Amino acid sequence: MPTTNQKHPGPGQIDDADMRNKLMRLNWLQHRRFAQEIADLKLTVPQFFTLSTLESFGGKASMGELARSTYQVSATMTGIIDRLVRDGLVERRRAETDRRSVVVVITPAGQKLVDQAWSRALGSLDTVLNEMNSQEMASSYRFVDALVNTLEN
Repeated sequence: MPTTNQKHPGPGQIDDADMRNKLMRLNWLQHRRFAQEIADLKLTVPQFFTLSTLESFGGKASMGELARSTYQVSATMTGIIDRLVRDGLVERRRAETDRRSVVVVITPAGQKLVDQAWSRALGSLDTVLNEMNSQEMASSYRFVDALVNTLEN
């Protein structure tokens, strides 16, 4: 298992390598759990995040906006969109302002599916979060918020 310099050594403190391992395991467990939750919807996790991102853009976005917002390279995003188009969950349309540009638009079927997937995701997370007391929840929120801010910047 790779190790690096520990920034936080000291009596009673958490070992950095252990923290990294726990975070990697948490990431994998959550990804796997969510993938299982939406598998019978015939939706992959990247497809879910693409539909969810489209929803956050008001139902339509350019390929570039989708790729940037989902942290995908354009070739990967093209493959995701191709499969979503094939399944009738999104459509490609010419942009109204520039006919050379293409926008991706979520269909009613895509909206319905992403709503179902969100419901399952939130239900799954609620099961875990309901096991925490208010202090654990507040501490976890601060930690996760700091991680998200660090990763997004």
